[in-house]
Amino acid sequence: MPDHHFTLTIRGPLTDERFDALYEAGCNDATFSTKGKLTFAEFDRETTTLVDAIDSAITAVESVPGVEVLHVDPDELVWAAEIAERTGRTRASVDHLIRGVRGPGDFPPPASHATRNPLWRWSEVEDWFAAYEGRQPDTERSAIIGAINGALQARLGLRTARQHAPLRRTLRHLIAS
Repeated sequence: MPDHHFTLTIRGPLTDERFDALYEAGCNDATFSTKGKLTFAEFDRETTTLVDAIDSAITAVESVPGVEVLHVDPDELVWAAEIAERTGRTRASVDHLIRGVRGPGDFPPPASHATRNPLWRWSEVEDWFAAYEGRQPDTERSAIIGAINGALQARLGLRTARQHAPLRRTLRHLIAS
């Protein structure tokens, strides 16, 4: 069975008690770290599919009282440095491809300039690299992580919205379509 690598962002700090509970819940294949009020669980989970790996990790983590998963990484939006890491290239090589100095040109435009450094959609970058390298794009991983993050975000919205019933109906309609 393949190993699937991903990171869960968890609400709340990592205490000794919580760490022990997470280990007992089946998270012995994760490395934990904290930053402020967030905990990060970096998994290398051995299962047949990525969906099963992420689902079983979320289920294990959330079986611990007071623990909630907020997000799965790697995220869809990436900086140039993350593109370099995911593709096994240097940052300079990626910069040349982005600027059209090397490669076929037409690198995908950034999805956002909201930060100091532009962000690209990984799915578009992966499609571009697949065409450039003459291979099939690996869109499944981005689709799975994007859908799970969407569900986690929708769940958070339901928990914080004042109008639960209309939002719940809308989400059910969107997911069913």
